[in-house]
Amino acid sequence: MNLIMGLLGSLFRFVNRWVPWHRLPFFLALPNLAALRHDLRQRNLYGTQRSPGPAPQPGVQDQVNNRAADGSYNDLTHPKMGAAGTRFGRNVPLDQTFAEQDDQLLDPNPRLISKELLTRKTFKPVPHLSVNAAGWLQFMVHDWFSHGGNALPTDEAIPPLLREPIRVPIPAGDEWHEDPMIVYRTRPLVEDRVPEDEGKPAAYRNVSTQWWDASQLYGSSLARQIWLRTQAPMIDSAEAAAEQGEMLANGKLHLLPNGHLPRFTKHRSDGSPEILELNGEPGNAWLGLSVFHTLFAREHNHVCDQLAREYPQRAEDGEWLFQKARLIVAALLAKIHTVEWTPAILNTPELRFAMRANWWGLQGQRLVEGFGRFSDSELFSGIIGSETDHHAADYSITEEFNAVYRMHSLVPDRFSLRRYQDDAPIFDRDLSLQEIAGGRVPELYDQGVSLADAFYSLGTEHPGLLKLNNFPTVLQGLHKQAPSARVVDLGTIDILRDRERGVPRYCAFRRALRMTVPMSFEELCEHPEDAPRLREIYKDVEKVDLLVGCAAEKWPAGFGFSDTAFRIFILMASRRLKSDRFFTTHFTPEAYTTFGIRYVRDNSMTAVLLRHLPELAPRLDGVKNAFFPWKRGG
Repeated sequence: MNLIMGLLGSLFRFVNRWVPWHRLPFFLALPNLAALRHDLRQRNLYGTQRSPGPAPQPGVQDQVNNRAADGSYNDLTHPKMGAAGTRFGRNVPLDQTFAEQDDQLLDPNPRLISKELLTRKTFKPVPHLSVNAAGWLQFMVHDWFSHGGNALPTDEAIPPLLREPIRVPIPAGDEWHEDPMIVYRTRPLVEDRVPEDEGKPAAYRNVSTQWWDASQLYGSSLARQIWLRTQAPMIDSAEAAAEQGEMLANGKLHLLPNGHLPRFTKHRSDGSPEILELNGEPGNAWLGLSVFHTLFAREHNHVCDQLAREYPQRAEDGEWLFQKARLIVAALLAKIHTVEWTPAILNTPELRFAMRANWWGLQGQRLVEGFGRFSDSELFSGIIGSETDHHAADYSITEEFNAVYRMHSLVPDRFSLRRYQDDAPIFDRDLSLQEIAGGRVPELYDQGVSLADAFYSLGTEHPGLLKLNNFPTVLQGLHKQAPSARVVDLGTIDILRDRERGVPRYCAFRRALRMTVPMSFEELCEHPEDAPRLREIYKDVEKVDLLVGCAAEKWPAGFGFSDTAFRIFILMASRRLKSDRFFTTHFTPEAYTTFGIRYVRDNSMTAVLLRHLPELAPRLDGVKNAFFPWKRGG
């Protein structure tokens, strides 16, 4: 098969010089995509972990058939692979990933780019999607990666030069509140550097588990996992956790009596308290994120109840119930993202077919679910249940994957919260993003906004298009949540993060992926009026940032993001499944239970919504995909 795919890759590389894959007929576009993925798997995966380090304590009794809290022991031969605290990998050769020096970091000025090329002038919607698609994406991203806290001047573990913030000069006429703008750097990895790191590009630590394991629900450490289950003080050992006894007996996540997430108090830098919802990854909270955390915490608890009924002999074994429910819910989330969310945002016949083929292969859903896999081939019978394969490098999320998922423009600036029954406004005005974020989220629920109202309101509004001049203005003057309480411009920060982390700029990025490179601003820009604006700021097309280039280029018809970003997507979307033994060799009844395999098979986003919020049935009636716009009431 590798030989065949290699030959196909050579053929389509030749064809794509003149005709890109998305302009080919359907029956040629699909093998072109398969060949592209094979080529990327062989040539665009690079590891940065120099030493495996000591094997971590798994924190779970049966590490073969259950996921460890910190992501360890997914690969049983390399137990630390993909665990929380391991390094981000790369999708481009390592010698192309050195951080830009400070003079390059500011060339051209990232605040000028934010103001002139990103600032939303008029809202450009995605008509075929609902804002729930934006909330879901952040819900997924919180599972996949986090760089953790920034490098602060007071952090003496970091070399002095690296704890100095980036100072961005404020352009003339800009009314930003400070000059220069202070942007703290990404905290570099210093604790586990080894001699082999000498002369190599800087690497950064992913503080989340790198696997698709629902860590946004369950946390990336045993301590947080136990906290989420019991509301007890943070516990750092399985032995101490066992002392919680009755509190862990049902395997469930702790919820308030009204079915909402528990709350905790966090103090801002000025000492003022903020009450936030507790979940596995509580940062950057807003209503669109809260609804999914709440829904799937309820779903976990529902699965625990179903397991107890199906296996009464294990009904008193809370740890077994929890671990099986976690496996089932994580797999269901991965399925929803693969065969529902992705075909919604990449709304073309080729991608609808291709993403279903990722899960069920050419064999198709009905035959796989009715008769089982006909072949060991992932191409024929899908990735789920196939052999695990890391391809060219040990598994990790990559910095480039992080970069192409900078999708802040999906978020509107204002929100109309309405009753699901009749579409009546709940408040006398639309609310800003700041008014439905952070500590305001539990307040909204307390003021009578039901979970059904929230889902309905977001389901009947559109997200923003990931194009130039559609970045939410509220995020360009964002009051950060506790504890920092600083005002930041995420547009400026998005540009700086790629530069400081060594993500190549747009043209170099495309070269690394063997894509054609624009020779001029006119060739780059879909809209002719954008070319002079980019030329005025960048002067040289080679300096265009990845985020800006992806927003400026012409996209394939039906796509919700650029073809450049899509190359990383087709590589990493399947890699998150193919490298994970719980989606491949261990997607079995022994790990999941027979009930669990059946549950993943039979459920969807709509099924989960209607199970917990049956009152939304009229609003979802006839809606083919839960991430499409819902029916309005009234």
